[in-house]
Amino acid sequence: MTARDSPATRPARMSWTTGLLLAIGSVVVTLLLVEGALRATGFEYHLMPAVQFGWPDPQTIQSAYADDPDLFWVTKDYREKLRAARRTHPHVIFMGDSCTEFGTYPARTMELLSGGYGPLKTGVHLAAGGWTSEQGLAQMLRDVVPLHPRVVAIYYGWNDHWMALGPTDPELHAARRYLWLADHFRLVQLALKARVAMATRQTDRPNRVPPDRYRQNLQAMARLAQGAGIIPVFVTAPSNHVAGREPEYLLRRHVRRLADVIPLHQLYVNLTRDAAHNQGAALCDAAADFAALPPPRDRLFRADAIHLTPEGDEQLARIVSACITRALESHTH
Repeated sequence: MTARDSPATRPARMSWTTGLLLAIGSVVVTLLLVEGALRATGFEYHLMPAVQFGWPDPQTIQSAYADDPDLFWVTKDYREKLRAARRTHPHVIFMGDSCTEFGTYPARTMELLSGGYGPLKTGVHLAAGGWTSEQGLAQMLRDVVPLHPRVVAIYYGWNDHWMALGPTDPELHAARRYLWLADHFRLVQLALKARVAMATRQTDRPNRVPPDRYRQNLQAMARLAQGAGIIPVFVTAPSNHVAGREPEYLLRRHVRRLADVIPLHQLYVNLTRDAAHNQGAALCDAAADFAALPPPRDRLFRADAIHLTPEGDEQLARIVSACITRALESHTH
């Protein structure tokens, strides 16, 4: 062995662990520098209310609703209503979107159910405008099942089939796991902003909740309810849209073509029926019952042909109360 080859004269070799640690350290330092730069420039991004929906828009989310980590937004009085429900244990809970939040059918339904000596005396709606079955499933698991009502009326199907203006609702719920990180790190907020921007640039926008996911969500809600001894009653959404006379405003933020409105809604009505049948849940086919009423039916619907007038809410209350009564009788026999 020559002096040149002796261990003392060989160049020291870096171990692979040392190299890995140095590489990780350099990445961490870079991330910290970027995090610091984002904070120094005042960068902030939050999914709510930044993400666009057909309704509510970001301004409405900020002014009319409150943030929620699982449901995205809730009514201003939601948490108080939930606290009150935990104290009073209502017999019936009405879940849904703006058709339930702004409609009077839940209160009218309870008036009909609580008459005489019926077993169902108290009810409350825990609905919010713009919600889809994604929020419904999260709400069922977190808020409704722990209340142990006798019956839950589940009324979705409009917002699910509207066009996603950014990520779909399932994608947004998948991003929930990063919300804690986003509250603490601007880098995560930057990543969320990039993801939303990519979804916004899509030319072929999907539905907020794809058809298969919608049916799965409803069936999952029914399973959760049934597992807790709660009777799930699915309500199909009535409509008064007429082919060739669909409201023009839907073309701006809700559908790709006005001709899609009626078949799209009918698809989700049928999916609601399928979910009830597949899961052995009670079906309240209000869509079919309204369609069977003699025309004209304009007096039952507001101008958007989606939301009900007071007379329409009265009609829906009669339908839903009869459905709940049948479901309760069937459950007890």
